[in-house]
Amino acid sequence: MILIFKLTFLFMCGTVSGWIIELIWRRYFGLARRWLNPGFLNGPWLPIYGFGTIFLYYLSINILPIYLLIPLFFFSMTLLEFVAGIFFINVYKIRLWDYRGNRLNIMGIICPFYSFLWTILGLVFYYYIHPILYKYILIILSRYELTFFLGIYVGVLFVDIVISFNLANRIKNVVRNSGQKWHVEYEGFKIELRDRFEKGVKNRTHFMLPFNGESGLLLKNRLLEHKDKIIRPIKTLKNRVKH
Repeated sequence: MILIFKLTFLFMCGTVSGWIIELIWRRYFGLARRWLNPGFLNGPWLPIYGFGTIFLYYLSINILPIYLLIPLFFFSMTLLEFVAGIFFINVYKIRLWDYRGNRLNIMGIICPFYSFLWTILGLVFYYYIHPILYKYILIILSRYELTFFLGIYVGVLFVDIVISFNLANRIKNVVRNSGQKWHVEYEGFKIELRDRFEKGVKNRTHFMLPFNGESGLLLKNRLLEHKDKIIRPIKTLKNRVKH
């Protein structure tokens, strides 16, 4: 039971802190340069950071020299990012992030620049965060009010996952039924909905609920509009190559 609480606590810390990191990154360093709810879920959590925190915690426990830990941080976090990215593209036709503008990227899912940032984040965790967690985690978990809070976190996260994967299934069906090969640029689609809201269009979106009001036929129409913005530039590029 202690192990379950421990993993849940690490996962919670990672998902929330990762959400904050990505939120700030998109606002000040991303292409959109605006406040945008990052990730696949609606709430303030990113599961990929939760799993990454667990990996980093147990990698940091092992007594290994730093010259071995650095490549472990690099490859483990890059592999995690690749598996998550390829899963959503192949299964749900959703691209959650896009590195195609970066050099030496692989399928736009991973690239050396972001793998380097993952490694830096791993080193920060190893030197500054892990010693605190390792020393105090059992003391923290001995507090009963925290275990109650963890239960609430798991419950709300589970509901969010169910809602978000229901949306993902609807998106997948629209893509498959369109008869063309494409996938949804998830964050680009969020921005498009935000732009419609800022122009005063009905069916307003919310920061934490970007697809609020976008249901049924309306969501399908919005996705098909999004498809045209993706496929049209690809067709234009192919025609230029032919000529």
